[in-house]
Amino acid sequence: MAATQVKKGYLRGVRGLVLIPLNPDGSDKTPEERHPIRTPQAIELEMEVLEGESFELRGGDRPLLRGEEPDTTVGVNLTVTDARFDIAAVHYIAGGTLITTTTDNGEEIVGWEAPTIEQQTELRPFALEVYVANYDESGAVDGFIKYTFPYCIGRAPGISHSDQEWGTPEFEIKARQNPAKGGGPWKVEFVDTLPAELQ
Repeated sequence: MAATQVKKGYLRGVRGLVLIPLNPDGSDKTPEERHPIRTPQAIELEMEVLEGESFELRGGDRPLLRGEEPDTTVGVNLTVTDARFDIAAVHYIAGGTLITTTTDNGEEIVGWEAPTIEQQTELRPFALEVYVANYDESGAVDGFIKYTFPYCIGRAPGISHSDQEWGTPEFEIKARQNPAKGGGPWKVEFVDTLPAELQ
């Protein structure tokens, strides 16, 4: 059996990300929903690689045939640390149930309940767009790098609190090929401006 390894990297200069909920099969929702997170502190990427195997066919003491299977990248594992506790983002990524109350202005979100064991087996997929500042030779921002992960599954975050700071959730997200659309598990594009949700 081939082993799996991870190759780590970090995205610096992150300016925000956008969550786009998908249907359970990975197809687009109609109408499209877009949920911005403007305050990510850090994003770590780990390429999940299925290691290939080498083999050799021998005849007596002589090698007759040698072969090697290449390593295969099967997806990307993301760890996103947010600078504040965004309940809506937690709900999109981890599932579970929003806690609401009725006010004079309508329904207001006041909390979140983690998903049950049964709910965790049916987490909702989403696409993820990550925007990172691109710099020129003088250090000025020269557009943005847009990373797109077309099919992601998240899980309940770890959360840390410290004195005089917001609670900072740390999300773990698996990005894979989208079963409804095909294509790779991620792509990179250069764009001139941030989307309206992050401006």
